Amino acid sequence: MKRNNLSKNIILKKINYNLGIPNSFSKKILNLLLEIIVEGLNRDGKVKLSGFGTFKILNKKSRIGRNPKTKVEYQIKARKVVTFLPSYLTKKEINKKKLV
Repeated sequence: MKRNNLSKNIILKKINYNLGIPNSFSKKILNLLLEIIVEGLNRDGKVKLSGFGTFKILNKKSRIGRNPKTKVEYQIKARKVVTFLPSYLTKKEINKKKLV
């Protein structure tokens, strides 16, 4: 099954095509948007984009992991992970598309 990843380049091409602006300008816009989201996460622990969803930082505790092949245990360090909770509108839009 082929993976269809949405890369920054694909997003940039869509911005360029739809707005008719140069690639360098759309690249600055996209990078600024991503930078704002990361800054908000670092500052507040969450970023809400109305009508789209909420990015949130969760703190994972350290734990013992196990290699399933060798059964060797090892310590997994505590870390932060970013989660995304889609808004009602985003869920509704996704669920109205038919899956093949």
